[in-house]
Amino acid sequence: MALGVAPATGMAAPRAAPAKPRPATKAGKTAPDKTASAATDKAANTATSTQVAELAQLDKEYYALVAKQASFGAAKLARKALALQIKATGTESAEADRRRLTLAGALSSVGDYHGQLVLYQELLAHAEKQHGPESREALTALTFLTGPYWAANRLDELDTLVQRALTLTRKLDGEHSMTYARQLTQYATLMTARNQFASAQQLYEQSLQIQEGLSQDDQQLLGAVQSLAVAYWMANERARAIALFDRALAMVDKPSVPVMLRGSTLWMIVSQYHYGGRDDLAKPLAKKAIDLYEAEIARLERDKPDDFQLPGMLGQLAISYRQSGDLAHAEQAFEKAIALGQKRNGFSGWESMLAELKRAQGKPREALALLETAQAALRKISAKTAVGFNSIIAEVCREVGDYPRAERLLGEYRADLEKTYGRRHPLYGMAELSTAYVYMASGKPALAEQLLTDGLEIAERDLQLVLRTGTEADHAVYFARNGYQLDMVINFELGHAPRSASAARLGLTTLLRRKGRVLDAAASSLTTIRARLSPQDKQLLDDLASARAQLAKLTVAGPAATGDDDFAKEVAALEDQIQKLEIQVGQKSAAYRAVSQPIVLPAVQKAIPRDARLVEIVNYQPSDPRAPYSANQVLPPRKYAAYVVGKTGDPVLVDLGPAAAIDDAVEQFRKAVSDPDNDRATELGHALFALTLAKVVPALGGATSVLIAPDGALNVVPFSALVDDRGEFLVKRYTFTYLTSGRDLLRLGIKTKAQGGGVIFADPKFDAAPATPGAHGPTTRGRRSADLNQQWRPLPGTGQEADAVGRQLRGATIFRGADATETALKGVHAPRILHLATHGFFLRDEAPIDPAADPTAATTAAPTGPTLPAGAPGAATLTTEARENPLLRSGLALAGANQLRSGNDDGILTAMEAAGLDLWGTKLVVLSACETGVGKVTNGDGVYGLRRALVIAGAESLVMSLWQVDDVATRDLMAGYYARLTAGKPRSSALREVQLEIQGKPKYAHPYYWASFLPAGDNSPIK
Repeated sequence: MALGVAPATGMAAPRAAPAKPRPATKAGKTAPDKTASAATDKAANTATSTQVAELAQLDKEYYALVAKQASFGAAKLARKALALQIKATGTESAEADRRRLTLAGALSSVGDYHGQLVLYQELLAHAEKQHGPESREALTALTFLTGPYWAANRLDELDTLVQRALTLTRKLDGEHSMTYARQLTQYATLMTARNQFASAQQLYEQSLQIQEGLSQDDQQLLGAVQSLAVAYWMANERARAIALFDRALAMVDKPSVPVMLRGSTLWMIVSQYHYGGRDDLAKPLAKKAIDLYEAEIARLERDKPDDFQLPGMLGQLAISYRQSGDLAHAEQAFEKAIALGQKRNGFSGWESMLAELKRAQGKPREALALLETAQAALRKISAKTAVGFNSIIAEVCREVGDYPRAERLLGEYRADLEKTYGRRHPLYGMAELSTAYVYMASGKPALAEQLLTDGLEIAERDLQLVLRTGTEADHAVYFARNGYQLDMVINFELGHAPRSASAARLGLTTLLRRKGRVLDAAASSLTTIRARLSPQDKQLLDDLASARAQLAKLTVAGPAATGDDDFAKEVAALEDQIQKLEIQVGQKSAAYRAVSQPIVLPAVQKAIPRDARLVEIVNYQPSDPRAPYSANQVLPPRKYAAYVVGKTGDPVLVDLGPAAAIDDAVEQFRKAVSDPDNDRATELGHALFALTLAKVVPALGGATSVLIAPDGALNVVPFSALVDDRGEFLVKRYTFTYLTSGRDLLRLGIKTKAQGGGVIFADPKFDAAPATPGAHGPTTRGRRSADLNQQWRPLPGTGQEADAVGRQLRGATIFRGADATETALKGVHAPRILHLATHGFFLRDEAPIDPAADPTAATTAAPTGPTLPAGAPGAATLTTEARENPLLRSGLALAGANQLRSGNDDGILTAMEAAGLDLWGTKLVVLSACETGVGKVTNGDGVYGLRRALVIAGAESLVMSLWQVDDVATRDLMAGYYARLTAGKPRSSALREVQLEIQGKPKYAHPYYWASFLPAGDNSPIK
């Protein structure tokens, strides 16, 4: 038997799977392939009987390892078999290529996408040589080759590859073929991944049009209709999306369509409507899905009571009831599914879901009895699988107060995980956190802290692998699933170890590792770094990505993938390889050094100036480990807390109080300071001070320099405009420097040289003709503000500002009018200072979508047990909700923005694009435009927008605005600011001085005129 895989038909990386081999000849060669060359046939005849026997033995051992899921061992055997096959039949023989496919699939299983890529490139080369570059064999090889490019997120190269496959498919099958339509769909998927939604929409439309001309089979067309509907929904074209969703419903609303497909289609659309805020459309469809399942179940119970689908159908009905909030009917359906499953197999798999429902109903002891019975039944079938129930049973034991039993069960569970996966596995770390939560409930803080520390270290290793190998959606799901961990450690310190210095250090370390990490990963992708490397250095990056992917796969697979003896050696070897490659890549790229630094508290403290304090604010969810769980559980109100730490010493955690009161005070204060006619700015500034910084001031000691990393609504507060108990603005007492996270201080330690002087963009020519009069309603006093869906008005005041700044920055290059283009800005390379004076924007209203909903994922299989151990406070149900990337919803308007062009220069520089600018070496970026400092305020990720994106791009420091800015005041402030910078003043200090000067003038005393601009990043002088 030969090792082989079935050919892949899509763009996903093919997986290892046995393929039925052609009959082997005595020489070990498969039956003659009519397309093989004579040279290949001649080479194949050289195989010896010994080689045939060796290959047969390798095949046997390979399939045995595959059956055991020992993927790493299987990959080694597949590699050995390929080497032997090449020796026996030649490198270009058909059998050698079949074994390349096998090895490629095996390498995919272990995460070695670079090795897989090399094999597919060889297959493509052989196909082109033997059959021609425009042959169907070459097209098949191209399809294989897309897999590892997807896995490595090398989207630029993938784009080129997919376009070639499209061209070849068009030539071979024509533009009106089903294969061409499917290629268009794959290309649309790629365009979506590249955030090119308009292009994706056009491709989906074209694909559907072709398929409609070829087939009248609704089930065949269903996927294309749904894909286009979701694309319209994402683009906020709701009417067109709803029309297509209605069409999809009509396509499946037929007796001939399987019930599970009809039901899954209904629930996919329900989820889109629900997450899009259209419950008026979602609820009737949810009811229809329930009616559908009920009718089918009644039919099966009447006509086919022994039908294998019945338990699964009952389970799906129960889930539908549960999602609709009908717990009583959900309970009945689960009980029926369980009874049928137990009758047939002794164990159904739905018990854990019914137990969760009973807990939601406030019946934890009934849930406990159900789980105990299910575990006993499962133990007779699979004792090892039954151990997994320990985690859920322990969670319920904690809920009912049986802490000793919960501790014992989790101890057994951890021991089993350690034996199966080792102590590095994410599941082991989560089990440690679950046990720590029990120790918190039972009053054992020392034991809880020990397990918290170890569990969070495992989580950090796992997080690094996810962020460096996963997609943006993977990152969002990971944080949604594991966000409780930060809340858990904050609650531990405040409620269980308030005087523990080690607990304080653990809490702040965790906060530094979590806040803003998703945005970091999205903006500082390896794709951006890769674009700036030489071909030789890109190879280093490929090797690094491959090693990381292998480590991720190995960690999840555990010792079973290699054998107990080899597991630790394999892990150590990969870690050593990664460390060496990181050093090599870091020597080539400052951007890579910034994203790859270990996040440890001592390194952050080392970067804090001696006269400064870091104030790291967090919005967290309080929780009580002794509290019961219920469906209608009302969690305690969210709160704010702040860590304060200096260059030396331990952090201090200050509880600031309920977030709702603070957020309300922020809203009132921002309204006052952003309106020069509002006379309550001082009053409201003091009210917000009393709720926040007044509680932090004692921990600051004598420090007058405050490095502040806000969270939630506090991200958009000008703290210098708060008013202390003496009635003075804080600008008179403190120099504030903003950070998205104290982690930013690690970036500031990486110094690179600027490649040019000053660059100024101002007064762009948004449109060749004047904007439509009245587009923005009443004219404001020289302020700059515009919504992206309206015409951008000229900003003549920014031209005067550019002249004033240009006089300070001698020799600066000024782009104005029609020259102030997006292309020109993207072409700037590390100027010393970059000044951008134009419209800034942020789109606040967005349409959330749920791309995780899979219309083809219907199943009648019940879960066999818990998929994740307990440990999340409150045991909240995870709902994956995806929204448009906020980095696409903020940015700057440049020349041509009113022309609504498409392509790389549409006149709009989004924050996502700004993150890709080459600013490593840029000392200062000034965003002199309305609201450029205001991005999407999201707890845990700080401000989404240009503010963070430019930090990722490499800028050492930024100055940005928080509200509509008066042109005259801005011009005066900027002139004074640059004069002080030129005189050698520190960056934040220079801004504070000019703010004090302006505030001292009666005409400009109101914070509106001087407090809008805030400094972020490095406060040292520009040398």
